[in-house]
Amino acid sequence: MRQLRKSKYAFFVKKENGNYIVYSSLSGAVIVFNENKYIKMLECVLDKDVFDYEDNDFFNLMIDKKIFIDDYVDESLLVRGLYEEQIIRSNTLEIMLIVTRQCNFRCIYCGQPHLNENMDIKTYDSILKFIENQINTYGYSSVYVTFFGGEPLIASENICSFLEKLQMLLSKLSTPQKIITYKAGMSTNGYLLTPQLFERLNKLNCDFYQISIDGMPEIHDKMRPLVSGRATWKRIIDNLTYMVSTDKQFSVTLRTNFNADVAESLVDFYRYIGEKIKDKRIRIYYETIKNHGNEKTPNTICGIEERVLDVDIAQLIRENNLTCVNATKKLLPCSRVCYASKPDFFIIDEKSQILKCSFALDDYNNVIGTLNENGTYRPNNHNYYNWVYRDYLTLEKCKSCKVLPLCFGKRCPKSL
Repeated sequence: MRQLRKSKYAFFVKKENGNYIVYSSLSGAVIVFNENKYIKMLECVLDKDVFDYEDNDFFNLMIDKKIFIDDYVDESLLVRGLYEEQIIRSNTLEIMLIVTRQCNFRCIYCGQPHLNENMDIKTYDSILKFIENQINTYGYSSVYVTFFGGEPLIASENICSFLEKLQMLLSKLSTPQKIITYKAGMSTNGYLLTPQLFERLNKLNCDFYQISIDGMPEIHDKMRPLVSGRATWKRIIDNLTYMVSTDKQFSVTLRTNFNADVAESLVDFYRYIGEKIKDKRIRIYYETIKNHGNEKTPNTICGIEERVLDVDIAQLIRENNLTCVNATKKLLPCSRVCYASKPDFFIIDEKSQILKCSFALDDYNNVIGTLNENGTYRPNNHNYYNWVYRDYLTLEKCKSCKVLPLCFGKRCPKSL
């Protein structure tokens, strides 16, 4: 007889109405059981360490979603395999370019210095040679480039020129047997993403944007003004309105940075987005405002207050039939692994330094090498190994963690 047991990475939550929510951090599956026959089947095995397999849709579903597993299976090997396949053996080279340290906004909670330092053409060309070297050495089949700053669209002409050259490079490196593809995206405040620039970038396969809007204009324009102090909300909304009016393929993650003041305006804001800009290409993400050392940072929240507002905001998003990144992507395996810990991820800044973390741009421990004009670099192996090769198997708190498959102990390597 086939013997099963409950996965150590499965959660079973009974609601007040008697229904069950079942979740697996190993597969990312969330199942709601609200029919009596399934609830009875579930409750029959909940208090058992090992139980017999039954050939029915309930058991087959639970096995398929890795909620029930065969008793002989070593789950540590399943987790290790997932880590190796998803994180270590990637076929995609990921590069983030810090194209400028300057910004056209002066967000009151921003912790970045605003420096007149921009990536020059020589560095862009060295990056193209770096990409070519990496593909020739490691056999990547795709490249994903993100642009960051400062505000990256200050350097929009250089970005477009770089993407045009990248297209030609990958076309040269591709063969009939292996077509090397690329995608691009950016974190931007959205103010300079005019219809004309959006159309141009879209033709260059730049089709992902994270754009921050902190509620309605009366709050947002205080939080995220131009350098001159002028308002920014309407211009960003106008740009978004144009984007969703097209049939172009793109994805926008609309990020809201919130404290108690911003949260008060989100009822109206998400209703506005749901009525005026609702589109399957727009997704919602929200994050609490953090104090990164800026003395102008408004009141922040944490602890219980943060958790309560987090639940309230998620409810608002659902009520307006919007897609919430927080409630979907973050439940998937590997979704909480920080990009800095991935061996195939590199940041290259305006000084030609190769880095790992975008939140520690000026930290020496973040520098893993300096790019040469020919696209080679001499690695700082000590720093690189600290970011990439700290193994979750050596962290006691990770070994017994029920959500280990979400982050593998690499939620934030900088904090380890």
